[in-house]
Amino acid sequence: MKGERMRLYETVFILDPKLEDDQLSEEISKVRDLITDSGGEIVKVEEGGKRKLAYEIKGNREGYYVLIVFRAEPSSIPGIERSYRLNEKVLRHIVIVATEKRSETKAGGMSGEA
Repeated sequence: MKGERMRLYETVFILDPKLEDDQLSEEISKVRDLITDSGGEIVKVEEGGKRKLAYEIKGNREGYYVLIVFRAEPSSIPGIERSYRLNEKVLRHIVIVATEKRSETKAGGMSGEA
């Protein structure tokens, strides 16, 4: 982990829509803490809110979307993905390497505004 170059990442995860507001905040904080505890830094957190899913996932037709843009060392990503897989409140997740240009010019983010 030491000496690796920090890269820019984006993660989107979908939480169980049945969670209460305080539970949603707790789950988002868990992901934020996981990123920072592994030496990463949060650039942006954007809550997309509850949205209808294209297809049913684990018996749910809706999900609560969250986008986090962060910098981290590549070796920390498997731990983050493992945490997602073990968390039953996370319906789906993805972590991708982002480009500086894409993250800075992404108009509207999850809100869909242009």
